[in-house]
Amino acid sequence: MTKSVASHVRWVEGTLRRALKDEGFRTRYGKSLRDLLGPGATALCQMTDDGQLRARELKTPTKGVTASQRRRASILRRLAAAAGVPSGAISYPKPKLKATMPAWARSALHDGLKKEVERKPGAPGRARLLVIISLVLDTEARSGELCSIGLAHLAPDLSMVKIRRNPQAITSSVYTTEVWPVSPITQAALSNWLPIRGLLVEDLQGERSALLVVLHGNRTFNGQGAYKKGMPLQVRGLIDSYRTHVKELKDEVTSRGGQGWELPQGLEQLRRGVRERRAAYDRDRLAGAVPKWGPAVVLNPLLPQEEEAKKTAAVFAKVARAVDAFHQVREAAAGDETEPPVVRARRTLREATRMAWARSDHPTTLKVLRQAGIADEDLAAAGYHELMLTALERS
Repeated sequence: MTKSVASHVRWVEGTLRRALKDEGFRTRYGKSLRDLLGPGATALCQMTDDGQLRARELKTPTKGVTASQRRRASILRRLAAAAGVPSGAISYPKPKLKATMPAWARSALHDGLKKEVERKPGAPGRARLLVIISLVLDTEARSGELCSIGLAHLAPDLSMVKIRRNPQAITSSVYTTEVWPVSPITQAALSNWLPIRGLLVEDLQGERSALLVVLHGNRTFNGQGAYKKGMPLQVRGLIDSYRTHVKELKDEVTSRGGQGWELPQGLEQLRRGVRERRAAYDRDRLAGAVPKWGPAVVLNPLLPQEEEAKKTAAVFAKVARAVDAFHQVREAAAGDETEPPVVRARRTLREATRMAWARSDHPTTLKVLRQAGIADEDLAAAGYHELMLTALERS
């Protein structure tokens, strides 16, 4: 049983306890598990549908079929199966998915996003939101996948990001890591966010490697525990903050006379808005064609380790050759960094550095570069962004 399912079981247990406090319910269904999880489960579903048995009084009206109802019924069926009795939980239809963005709106969103990034917002919430939107549009990352991104998952020049895929309804602990190229818009958004993020984690003790971090501390517990400024942003906080900051952004853009902002109110709606591209990628890959949109590298832990080790060794060897070539043409150019051979050698070195990072990590890549003869002052020539080096050092 996963941690998520365990928390749902405790949630349904609390609902059952509240129901059994009612004398009528307890008399009718409280004599055995067969009664409680059979007809009792039916009655429980009907009571919760009517807004009864809430842990606390809420002013919000009861809705139609919700994810909570489906989740509660699923747990009740699990409990009945474990007890070996027939389940009376109601089978709810799957709710309709909320509308996403049409293709024209996605194009307008890219244009609007570019303008907002170019403004270089200093407000932490705005800067972080632009990073979130950009990464979702580039990679179709889920909320949990976004929260798991750390500084180590950003390429030396911020041109790529590693996404550890965590698909739903899969209980395996072995996940594929995809290395995705990101757009210039995303790179600019990251360049703006990293210094702001550095200030947020400055006073934080312990781990400081998360890309998306909390903006304000919280002294209360709110059922989730206290948290401090700069701590890693969790999924619930990501979803709530997206909704809040998207509304602020749309209101501000409208007040400036801007148009074309079709940003969905929910982060999952935004992600599903780019699913068409992901579906096209899957079709092309299965057909044996090279997808137009997809990850540059896929790291699958189920592949033979010997094969992956050979690929990694070949990439490291390419870095060493690129460093040698760079030094040779640089020496021949007598210090003129604008000479075409120097520019080409630098481009080759940066590409080799990116691929070395994609198949390993930053400490290993930096070690390979230094062993090949790259001095610290030449790390920028090898593709390491100054912001990236500073962030890695602070973390």
